[in-house]
Amino acid sequence: MRSIGIRWLGHALALFVAWGGLVGVGHGGQERPLAPDFELVTSTGEVVSNITLRGRPVLLVFWAPWCNVCRKELPEIANFYRQDKPEQLRVISIGFADFRNNVETFVRERPAVFVFPTAYDEDRWVAQAFKVRATPTYVVLDHQGQIAMTHLGAGLLQNAQFQALLAKLKR
Repeated sequence: MRSIGIRWLGHALALFVAWGGLVGVGHGGQERPLAPDFELVTSTGEVVSNITLRGRPVLLVFWAPWCNVCRKELPEIANFYRQDKPEQLRVISIGFADFRNNVETFVRERPAVFVFPTAYDEDRWVAQAFKVRATPTYVVLDHQGQIAMTHLGAGLLQNAQFQALLAKLKR
């Protein structure tokens, strides 16, 4: 009985991601919201914040080590980073919703995946500021620090809005 409940929950989550996984679409000429104030330190000691990241578009990747979707998506993001990412796009990985040691161990054991700067969100305060409620969540900031789009769950690289943003960067 328990496995049926777990399987049903998995199907319900998959439907949620498929139907409602994309939010923040259609700003339609309206002023985009500014990214909230935040500051993180990457594993290499780089300070990243809403201020230091301005001037270039940024993809923020919120993930957790226990997230099975993240485990599948992060290698795809790494391949994108190495092969297809426009030069001016920054990618910042933000591990959260777990103990620091678990996040750092997960990153350390996967050097081929974590080819982009990675930070730990202590006490989830950055994730809360961005209203992140699921893993993975992707947030794209434009060069002015405004939120251009948010994508929940799998499939960011196939997302039409993300593809359109990339096309603009490649011009």
